[in-house]
Amino acid sequence: LGEKASRLLEKFGRRKDADSETVKAAKVWKLTEVLVGEQQQCQDAKSQQKEQMLLLEKKSAAYSQVLLRCLTLLQRLLQEHRLKTQSELDRINAQYLEVKCGAMILKLRMEELKILSDTYTVEKVEVHRLIRDRLEGAIHLQEQDMEKSRQVLNSYEVLGEEFDRLVKEYTVLKQATENKRWALQEFSKVYR
Repeated sequence: LGEKASRLLEKFGRRKDADSETVKAAKVWKLTEVLVGEQQQCQDAKSQQKEQMLLLEKKSAAYSQVLLRCLTLLQRLLQEHRLKTQSELDRINAQYLEVKCGAMILKLRMEELKILSDTYTVEKVEVHRLIRDRLEGAIHLQEQDMEKSRQVLNSYEVLGEEFDRLVKEYTVLKQATENKRWALQEFSKVYR
């Protein structure tokens, strides 16, 4: 026991080799008070540490809640910002594509005109113009004839059923006349 006490004194830096036994005993007695005090300090420190840990856990939970709310708010703001910038980006892309499409149409028209100018010389264009004018004139005459025929047909249609009866009678008489003419020609051939 004495040896353990001696080691403890060395550990706490209170022992010197020159100390007498009574001084050592007094120091050992004082050492117990010191150890009890340090033990009490350790227990106080442990309880304080537990309180600090509980407080830290509470603050950590509270900070986590606040942090989660902040993150949620940031995500919402980011999403709104993204939607705004995305619509703006889409509008800019649409304008770009519209301009690019217009440029492509002009390029195609230029190629078409280049092909036409390479294909048709001035003489060929003049001949085509004359042909087109004649065809348009012929179409105009046909349209006039068709209009006249419509007018005649309309005037006949106004006459109605009586006109139909006259047409049938005329057809029968015409056929009879043609038959008699043919017969007359045949008789003339025979008597010649």
